[in-house]
Amino acid sequence: MTKKQRLNHCYGPGCTTGYPRVQQSRKLSLFKVPKDADRRLLWERNLHRLDRPLDADCAVCELHFEPHFILRDYVHIINGVEVRIPRGTPTLAPDAVPTILPNLTSKHQAH
Repeated sequence: MTKKQRLNHCYGPGCTTGYPRVQQSRKLSLFKVPKDADRRLLWERNLHRLDRPLDADCAVCELHFEPHFILRDYVHIINGVEVRIPRGTPTLAPDAVPTILPNLTSKHQAH
């Protein structure tokens, strides 16, 4: 599988985001895994995939992140007033970790 193909599919266990045969009501964002080895290991532990490692060519979709981890706006303070400008493409907060895994049983959920 090529790098481009891998980034188009979600690494989350049982997730079908990015697969061409799956109809989705809206386009979901896919996020690259962290370059930092320690953060990547934390993601890998939370995702509970035993069939393949989480490497730099993998991506995880927005369904696996709590909403506060997904940055959809640029936030500026202008004259003491918070101004929000929508981002063209959402990005993750630096401390984001995938914790929502609907296809796992509760005993395997990330903590």
